[in-house]
Amino acid sequence: MIEKLKTNIQLSINRFLIIGILSFTIIYIAAIYFLSQRQAVHEIEELFDAQLSHSSYILKNLLGESVSTIDQKSDYLPIVYYGFDDENLPSSNELFYQKKIAYQIYNNDNKLLITSGSAPNRRFSSETLGFSDIQINDENWRVFTLYDDDWDFWLHVGESESIRGELATEIAKQTLWPGLAMLPFALILLTFIIRLALKPLKQLTINIKRRDPKNLTAISLVQTPKEIRPVVDSLNSLFLRLNDAISREQRLTADAAHELRTPLSVVMLHAQNAMAASNDDDRNAALKELETGVKRVSRLLEQLLTLSKVSPETIPVDKLQFYPLCQEVMAQMAISIMDKQQELELICDDESKAINVMGSHFLLEILLRNLIDNAREYSPEKGYIRLSLLNKSPYLEILIEDSGPGVKPEHYARLTDRFYREHQNKGKGAGLGLSLVKSIVDFHNGQIHFSQSSLGGLAIRVLLPMKNEM
Repeated sequence: MIEKLKTNIQLSINRFLIIGILSFTIIYIAAIYFLSQRQAVHEIEELFDAQLSHSSYILKNLLGESVSTIDQKSDYLPIVYYGFDDENLPSSNELFYQKKIAYQIYNNDNKLLITSGSAPNRRFSSETLGFSDIQINDENWRVFTLYDDDWDFWLHVGESESIRGELATEIAKQTLWPGLAMLPFALILLTFIIRLALKPLKQLTINIKRRDPKNLTAISLVQTPKEIRPVVDSLNSLFLRLNDAISREQRLTADAAHELRTPLSVVMLHAQNAMAASNDDDRNAALKELETGVKRVSRLLEQLLTLSKVSPETIPVDKLQFYPLCQEVMAQMAISIMDKQQELELICDDESKAINVMGSHFLLEILLRNLIDNAREYSPEKGYIRLSLLNKSPYLEILIEDSGPGVKPEHYARLTDRFYREHQNKGKGAGLGLSLVKSIVDFHNGQIHFSQSSLGGLAIRVLLPMKNEM
């Protein structure tokens, strides 16, 4: 039962705050009551001690003459002085306090001469001057003692400590009661304030509940407290990432449906031609075309899937040296370059060989492969391709040049569009290579530029931020 109650309190911020603050308030009031009582007792002790000593001196002066007329050997001692009659007291409180204050006069022979009606049967104190404490019949007394040198008698004036304790309690109660009386009103006000403070959280909940599943726009509240701002910002960031992921999936689906239609039809046509071929030569030619079509579809799917994965949330980045990566990619593409009897050259000075970049090995490998493959595709047989690495601090410049037909400057802006190919009748790509390169460059916070190559073809310049060494 207790565990269930704890769980319910923790699951409700409103209930937790109300119960927590109310409990704190009660503890705070109790602490004030305790501290007030202690402080009141201290102050009352000082005040009553001063009054007790003052009253003792007055009594000594008033009763001194009476002691001088007493026959101290009389059998009618002690003389008892009673206080006011009940009828003469304004209230019962005065009678109560009168019974709690008493005095005694003893001579040097320890004989009681004069006493008040409220005094106990025992002597208050020994022959010790000043203040003392004594317990008589389970009642604690505060006693002040004086000695009269003129008439040789001891005066003991006692005051029951219950008076002091009761007075301190009454003072503490008077401090406590206003707080307790205001507690219900404070609880109502506290509930109102907490609900008002949690109103933005309720608005956020309503906003999310009413939101269409397809609505991934940023949440906007009229007034967003700074405590809820991180939650709203995190949700908006999540919506942005979800929207980006959904957009990539939608683009992948649309791109695949758009671009695969033609190559699949071609593959189907070559397969039918191979099946309908009447001789081996026609069949082999059809199968060769079929193989080329399948490779194109496979390459297209690979590019589409790679484009859909270019996301900062899914791809880790590390510090890597770029020059060895270039050598690795060039070795991988050596066969395709040799098939067209082309020449691929890597130019890099010693300083540039040591440059590090912060990036994804997987994506940068794809970037280099697509740059080289694009240059290979549009360069003629026995053409020339040059890859250069240059230190353009704070960037590493990757320059790929080819000896192909080149691209008119007015078409540079469209080279990174998906499925765009200026030379539609040349090359066998789908027009996704440079679009993929642009996505990878953006992922690395880099830049891409196009220009005319000194070799006669296209020059693609990619700038990647260097990794600063500490």
